[in-house]
Amino acid sequence: MMMAYSDGKGVEPNYDKAFEYAMKCAKNDDATCMFNVVTAYKDGIGTPKNKQKMLEWAMKLAKLKNPENLNLSGRITSARLNLAYMFRDGIDVEKDIFKSYIWFLIYNENKRDFSVFQQDDVVKEIQEIEKNLTKKQKIEAILEAEKILERKLVNLKKTI
Repeated sequence: MMMAYSDGKGVEPNYDKAFEYAMKCAKNDDATCMFNVVTAYKDGIGTPKNKQKMLEWAMKLAKLKNPENLNLSGRITSARLNLAYMFRDGIDVEKDIFKSYIWFLIYNENKRDFSVFQQDDVVKEIQEIEKNLTKKQKIEAILEAEKILERKLVNLKKTI
């Protein structure tokens, strides 16, 4: 129903109703619905713009485990990469290189839904951030990323 109201397929387009259905679905940890809720809060589609709620939902989405389905996995991985850029560049949040590094590390753990060229570019960006962090900060970021993922990082050698 979310997509029907959003796209006007079979019903009159109604972004408020689309957001209502997206929110119901997102509360069940559906990656597509969560992605749409993030976008709605970011752009003010069907709901007022709200940077804080956008960030909360982006974090919830980014913390989901990656499923085998590449489309769903891509939404989760995109949220992770978007958070990394947001914190790195101070977009809609306070600039925080440490938090950016955490989200880059988490993105790096499951990036198969991105092209090899983009993956290589992001690895270079991670390496640039590492130049601005102390050894202690890098270790703390790794531990925080592992806590969020609830497992050890396995792709560290692909960044460091």
